Amino acid sequence: MPSSPPARPPQREQRLTRTGLGWRLGALATGVALALYGGLFGTDDLWPFAPMTQFAFHVSRDGEIRAVHVDAITTGGEQVQVPLNARGVGIARAELEGQLSRIVRDPSLLQSVAAAQRRLHPDQPQYRRLYLRETVTTLRDGRAAGVRVETRATWDVRP
Repeated sequence: MPSSPPARPPQREQRLTRTGLGWRLGALATGVALALYGGLFGTDDLWPFAPMTQFAFHVSRDGEIRAVHVDAITTGGEQVQVPLNARGVGIARAELEGQLSRIVRDPSLLQSVAAAQRRLHPDQPQYRRLYLRETVTTLRDGRAAGVRVETRATWDVRP
């Protein structure tokens, strides 16, 4: 007959010290304060202590839905849509949407898209010119009533 393991003595319940309780309450208060500040006054840059507003927006039933994309003319003369993801150029669409007004004011910021494509895909035709565009879907009573594409910025890539 196998022997059973020795019985463990009952563990004594330990109470949290005042110092331990103070640290926990302080950490909780700090987290709540940061979340409140970020929720009321923050931008996406303060995440995780701010709402991610690029995903949280309301569109009127008679409003517009805007989606950013980038098109390029390559050294081969072809027009392509720039893949805005980790494998494409390492820049997500949401990152461009968050910087849209800055890029419109200073299109040279698009140079980093071309530089990333050159670094990640040196064997492919390179980008010569970049177009920052928005596809605008107009809604009427909650249904798509029309689509147009607006060019917001153009940049001739520097070698």
